[in-house]
Amino acid sequence: MAIQEYGTVASRNLIRAEMGMLAHAEPIQVLTKFGDQRTQPQNKTDTVVFRRLKPFNATAATTGGYSETPDITAANFLTAEGTTPAANTISYTDVTTVLNQYAVLFKFSSKAQLMYEDNIPSDMQKLTGETLAEVAELVCYGQVKAGTNVVYANGSTRAGLNSPISLNDIRLACRIMEKNRGKMVTSMIAAGPDFDTSPVEPGYIVFVHTDLVADIRDLPNFTKRVEYGSAVTPVHPREIGCVEDMRFVTSPLFAPWLAAGAAVGSDGMVSAGSVSNDVYPAIVMGQSAWGQVSLKGNGTTAISPTMISSRKKTHGNPSGMFGYVGADFWLSSVRLNENWMNRIECCATDISG
Repeated sequence: MAIQEYGTVASRNLIRAEMGMLAHAEPIQVLTKFGDQRTQPQNKTDTVVFRRLKPFNATAATTGGYSETPDITAANFLTAEGTTPAANTISYTDVTTVLNQYAVLFKFSSKAQLMYEDNIPSDMQKLTGETLAEVAELVCYGQVKAGTNVVYANGSTRAGLNSPISLNDIRLACRIMEKNRGKMVTSMIAAGPDFDTSPVEPGYIVFVHTDLVADIRDLPNFTKRVEYGSAVTPVHPREIGCVEDMRFVTSPLFAPWLAAGAAVGSDGMVSAGSVSNDVYPAIVMGQSAWGQVSLKGNGTTAISPTMISSRKKTHGNPSGMFGYVGADFWLSSVRLNENWMNRIECCATDISG
């Protein structure tokens, strides 16, 4: 005889938990709001292939093994009366990535749930969303900051850096992007539970650590976000402004390489250990330069929540002495086109006085 149990249908508590975790994750997400988005249905392997159409008659392989610049001679397309033009073919580049599972779990006692003045499970739910968001950001950050195209604020190596970001650095990065036919970012991952995109004002996005904000605001031609006017909409709530075609979006998660630059001297740059300057990447991104994959399962998002009350007695918890709050999700991040992303390596001016 069939019996209706509590877990027979999806609990609204789990749905609310999922939405609550996502709501607390949204303000932290910066990188994970951009990049080409793919979802992977369940039971469809852990490997995902991004397929990219190559430009017509793409040039020989360049930095990172990518060949993305079209090689076109107009005279080759000249036709003659009564003559059929030569037929061409198209080709693709496949980039594969493998999904990984990440999880966070909190445990509480039945006494804490019943008698503590604060709502422990609710606070754990909030912290779960925030933690998973940071994990996702750091996974994506680790991938994109490892790109092969680099512009140094001074010199030709990371070890010699002792200068902040400059307008010339930005213009050089932009020149490289344009030369490689990089497209400006025109969309971002929409807020909310669904996997969807929303349009944004075209521009190259530059992801930077919050330590660089002061130097960026001092750049010539810097325009504050509040000065955009109604004609231009910020690409992200954490956008601070723009310099020419570059839109700057900040996060404290985009950590520098500590003590990776030149020895501390009179240059006045930030140094965590007071031995060598810290080096910060300013990651310049074009459309479709990188991608991310989330597993879309039975829920409305990639987050699979865990909500087990201490009142739920099981073989492993026969007296109902403890409960759990947490979540897990699947994610992968991959660079799709090295020529459509760039990294400006620089230092940050020490403003501590």
